[in-house]
Amino acid sequence: MKLTIAFDAAGTLFEPAEPVADIYAERFSKHGFNIPPAIWKNAFGKAFLTAPDPIFPKNGDGEAIEKDWWFQLVLQAAKTVGIQHNTAAVTSAFEEIFAYYATGASWKLFPETETVLTSFKSKGISLAITSNFDSRIHRVIEELGIAHHFDLILTSADARARKPSPNIIHKLFDETGAAPTNTCLTGDSLTHDKGTAEAAGIPFYHINRPTTDLLTFETWYSETFLRK
Repeated sequence: MKLTIAFDAAGTLFEPAEPVADIYAERFSKHGFNIPPAIWKNAFGKAFLTAPDPIFPKNGDGEAIEKDWWFQLVLQAAKTVGIQHNTAAVTSAFEEIFAYYATGASWKLFPETETVLTSFKSKGISLAITSNFDSRIHRVIEELGIAHHFDLILTSADARARKPSPNIIHKLFDETGAAPTNTCLTGDSLTHDKGTAEAAGIPFYHINRPTTDLLTFETWYSETFLRK
């Protein structure tokens, strides 16, 4: 019996090292846009709520689609904070931020991440990442020191669909031979992660810090999932 655990990435295994709004405020201020972090935070909240999913072609560069999606979201947030035009300065600020979040230094592991991944791996369980991140995640997890735990890394660009579409889990099944009855997914988003698990017909565990984390997931996995 091949056991497989699919992990969400950001918000589940690691989080931003600094508040995201602080990074945007600092980078945009270098280009002449002095917008307080609190205003950026509110603007991004609105932008995320209204942003449509990227449209992935059957063939073509999924990574380019992902990057353009982020760029359009930043443009919408910038418009909300009073930056009305797509100027060269806005584009430069975006490129700097996009590159910044491609490094391990911009993220930090949750305290229990390494311990739990090591424990699962020592039991011979196959571990995968299924994330709405893009290809930047490969460098991020390498520099965070956890890449060696994973047998497969799948992004929305790889699946050509964003969670909660089940496509990313179906691709996991195709590439690994994992079976739905022996696979579960854990993540922090009820919309994206739970929605994906339900659509793919696999169990889900919600990471909802501080109530639940990867340690409580490990207990649930042993006491509930393995005994189902």
